[in-house]
Amino acid sequence: MIEPAFDGTVEGLLRLMDADGIYASIVVPVATKPSQVIPINDWILQIRSERIIGFGAMHPDFPNPAEEFRRLESEGIPGIKIQPNWQNCRPDDPRMFPIYEAAGDKFVIVFHAGGELKVMEEDLAPPSSIANVHKMFPHLKIVAAHLGGYGMWDEVEEVLIGKDLYLDLSCCFPQDISSDRLFAMIKAHGADKVLFASDAPCSAPGHQFERIMSLPFTDEEKESIAWKNIAKLLNLTFSEQ
Repeated sequence: MIEPAFDGTVEGLLRLMDADGIYASIVVPVATKPSQVIPINDWILQIRSERIIGFGAMHPDFPNPAEEFRRLESEGIPGIKIQPNWQNCRPDDPRMFPIYEAAGDKFVIVFHAGGELKVMEEDLAPPSSIANVHKMFPHLKIVAAHLGGYGMWDEVEEVLIGKDLYLDLSCCFPQDISSDRLFAMIKAHGADKVLFASDAPCSAPGHQFERIMSLPFTDEEKESIAWKNIAKLLNLTFSEQ
């Protein structure tokens, strides 16, 4: 049973951020059907601010991804989220190719990777499918969530570790992956290609951040994971606080 870290509202997120000492968060919404893409993206444009960085939504059956990507680019939206298990489409399914072609090297694509907190009959986002996308679209800016594949870290080590893509650290719970293995996988992949993430409200970012910072990384590696890597990837600058 997962206890939500906040109420799922923008206001609740900002309160959580203040409590945990987080200046900025990235909101990565998912469209579970094509008709949701434009309304979700309109909402993202409404809520974004210096502290709330919005990614766009896209769906494999959306009729004209290139046109929507042009709109997102004109509005300064830096990326999208793909959730294969909720969108019923593997990352390496040809239905996804128009999205990758439209995204090019201009947009970051965050993939849910691996299993789910609730066991499903079939997981549509194994690390191997993301490795296939990386091979077919080498210039795509890929972030594979959950250290490349929630609950599938043997496969992550086989097909993703060391590749020229990013892994995020959302939902890397101590009961699922030991600190020793977490540290070893990050070092093997390269701390310069790893992004701190929490997947809030599924978990509280403060607790996950403390765990990552307690591992024996160098100060430079900790700073890179905490914020420098994502700032470089998204070309972010922040006013002095």
